[in-house]
Amino acid sequence: MFALVKSQPALTEIPVHLRCAGMWRFVWVIALIGVVVGCGGSEPHARSALDQRMFGPTGIRIHPTFTQVRDLTGAGKPDGIEATLEVLDQFGEPTRATGRVMFELFTYRKDMPDVKGRRLSEPWIAELNTKEQQTERWNAALRAYTFQLHLPQISTHEYYVLTAQFDLNDGAAVGGSTGMPTTGPSTTAASQSSGRLFDQLIIQPVTEDKQHEKYRAPSKTPGH
Repeated sequence: MFALVKSQPALTEIPVHLRCAGMWRFVWVIALIGVVVGCGGSEPHARSALDQRMFGPTGIRIHPTFTQVRDLTGAGKPDGIEATLEVLDQFGEPTRATGRVMFELFTYRKDMPDVKGRRLSEPWIAELNTKEQQTERWNAALRAYTFQLHLPQISTHEYYVLTAQFDLNDGAAVGGSTGMPTTGPSTTAASQSSGRLFDQLIIQPVTEDKQHEKYRAPSKTPGH
């Protein structure tokens, strides 16, 4: 005969619907922590005087590769210049800055001490004093600002001299429009400049070889 063995009582199981509810509460807690942590860096910290001396802008450069005569409107013919402007710190590394940028375009005078000839247009002026203005102009792939300088009569067969002037802010209240071009004096903080940076670039004609090697600034990274 076989002896009957009394089975041990099974462990109490948590009902399925309670397990699911607990899992969802855990997921929501993790998500909430992520949101809180993510929001912690949204407000910028004040920059110290040492930071400013170390990483503040010391120069600008009109990028010679990505600054070219372009078809800006898709009309099938050149109608302006896409200008790429780097702001550099003392280490020669790209950085950001606030202020006002002004571009001017001139004819090219060969074999002259000053190669700038006749000015071909009113200045193109843009401000970089708000988050929206910074986002509109900044190209994260190049770590530089990009600007479209419209000039319908421009030619790919001529030499040009493009100059850039960057008026840095002195920390006063800023404002102003995002429009470009703008003519006339600025009444915003760019007028209260703490420094003025310059650069110029000779834009060469687009030869047949260069026609097939055109460089265009990479598209902006989403979210930048």
